[in-house]
Amino acid sequence: MAAERWCAFWSDHLLFQSEEDYEYAKKKIFKNSDRLHLIGNGVDERRFDQDNYPEARQKKRFELGFSENHFVVGMVTRLVREKGCIDFFAAASIICQRYENARFLLVGIPENTDQKDAVDPVELAKEYRIVDKCVLLEDRLDMPELYLSMDLCVLPSYREGLPRCLLEAAVMGIPTVATRIRGCKEIIVDGETGLLYPPGNVNEFVAVIDSLINDEILRKRISKEGVLRVKANYTEAHVTERIVRLYQSVVPDS
Repeated sequence: MAAERWCAFWSDHLLFQSEEDYEYAKKKIFKNSDRLHLIGNGVDERRFDQDNYPEARQKKRFELGFSENHFVVGMVTRLVREKGCIDFFAAASIICQRYENARFLLVGIPENTDQKDAVDPVELAKEYRIVDKCVLLEDRLDMPELYLSMDLCVLPSYREGLPRCLLEAAVMGIPTVATRIRGCKEIIVDGETGLLYPPGNVNEFVAVIDSLINDEILRKRISKEGVLRVKANYTEAHVTERIVRLYQSVVPDS
């Protein structure tokens, strides 16, 4: 709080990605309300457009060793504990025992080895005995195609700002599951554009994955609604427009 207030004091205006952060700053009076601005966050709607990749699902699944009969649960994250990486593997282990066709895909951004909460996904896959059921990738540039290879995208995180992976997956038409925390619950309307569950509760995490594996109608509905929500609220075009309007309103004409 002290650091936030110090930065606010030296700033003329504060811009926020998260609506919850924005409302908190207003409540705590970081600055006068006319100096606080919600600009949001957004995906590149030209790159993350499922219509641009008509054959990507089949090709990418073949490349990764997944068949059309597999149900692929994916996660895109930094490889640290606070992102719920351990919960991901714990849930994967249970789901794989229940469903022979279940597969898991982790696309990770590795951290420095000296970071105290960094995790090793290879060791976790061994620990939870799902080495043959899980594909581990790092530092990929083909994210639109990788999202399309998934049947479900999850984020069991403990702390977020406004997670881009949920926006990217949703706009690509992939159903999403995440923890009921700041940021995630702003993007996902529970039961409408995705499913939320309490952070740290692996049993609930498994339960929501289980429900989506067995309910194709629900998957299709939240997929459709998720695309519409992101396109209406979370694109780079929207964010850019808000920033330009703000700059025009506060910077005097030269």
